[in-house]
Amino acid sequence: MSCTWGYIRHGSYFYHSWLLWLFLFIGGAGLTIFFLLKNRHQKKCPGCSSPVDETYLRCPGCGQGLKSHCPGCCRIVEDVWQVCPYCKTVLQPAVPDEYHDKLQPHS
Repeated sequence: MSCTWGYIRHGSYFYHSWLLWLFLFIGGAGLTIFFLLKNRHQKKCPGCSSPVDETYLRCPGCGQGLKSHCPGCCRIVEDVWQVCPYCKTVLQPAVPDEYHDKLQPHS
């Protein structure tokens, strides 16, 4: 009945087709912008530039340390932070993994 009413009243079954095209255009543009910006905020490993999740402590590709524990409150902190935001402890700069073996005493 609705199609017949639309044809009789407006002379076309698709009188409001412009509205459908408007919704399709806005939805398509929104999806395109979403997928373009989705990967833009993804964190990358400083060692090998592979994408890593925010919750990773080490890069699964190269093993580079991404986060460590604060010596004052034992909470997880970023390696690039200079001060713990939770307990205000001054953090030591992170030692790169390749120098870690050189710092340990040999027995």
